[in-house]
Amino acid sequence: MFLFTKLVGALLKPLSLVVMALLVGLLVAAFTRWRRSGLALIGVTTLALALISWWPVSNTLMVPLERVYTPVEVSAPDGPGRTLPGDVAAIVVLGGGAVDDPSLPLSAQLSSTSLQRLIEGIRLWRLRPDALLVTSGALPYGRSQAEIAADLAVALGVPRARIRMLPTARNTAEEAAAYVDLIDTLSADGTGAGFRKPVVVSSASHLPRAIAEFQSQSLEPVAAPTAHRAAPERFALPGDFAPQADDLRTTEAAWHEFLGRLWARLRGRG
Repeated sequence: MFLFTKLVGALLKPLSLVVMALLVGLLVAAFTRWRRSGLALIGVTTLALALISWWPVSNTLMVPLERVYTPVEVSAPDGPGRTLPGDVAAIVVLGGGAVDDPSLPLSAQLSSTSLQRLIEGIRLWRLRPDALLVTSGALPYGRSQAEIAADLAVALGVPRARIRMLPTARNTAEEAAAYVDLIDTLSADGTGAGFRKPVVVSSASHLPRAIAEFQSQSLEPVAAPTAHRAAPERFALPGDFAPQADDLRTTEAAWHEFLGRLWARLRGRG
């Protein structure tokens, strides 16, 4: 089921759909009598590609996903942020992609999303150094993402003794389940009290789905958003009017979350 969902998710990405539509249009225009229909499909698809790569469209899709939770601070600020609980026992940094390549520095082995999540996790840990920092994520080969993130956290000053890992979790649901297993392990040695209210660090757009998964495990997670992609209003420079690859990535990230929420709802987790 895991591989099936990953395959379907890859095929349903906006760029994948655009490429498939362009190929269909090309084949229809080149090898059938419906040449005008094929050319029309190519034209419409090209316009769609331009639109989903344009800031107003990508921002419109991403903003409502990222506004569910406000940032977490150490004390109640005057702004929109939320207070970091004083009795934090664990800060769980969810995985966001990595590659195990010893020829690269640790910071380059984590994806940009994973790196932002880890940095936010370490920031919060420094505010509550008595808590455990929990890294997560599996990889199909080599070291796990959890191990890579843990090594980088140590390099950035987090004591190895304050780190725990969830190295076999491949998706959000497995991360929540693996954290419950970790609690059971901690409880066995008498240190598990208070771990049912973890601070969960993830991308702002992903957190609503992640929090639902942790709540489904009878936990009371505190959401800590980071890695925001929605940009403030711009059009300050001429290049801002043009479609851009980064805006296409924002659209794909938003679309991924919409599909993830649909799948969670079908599983009764929405």
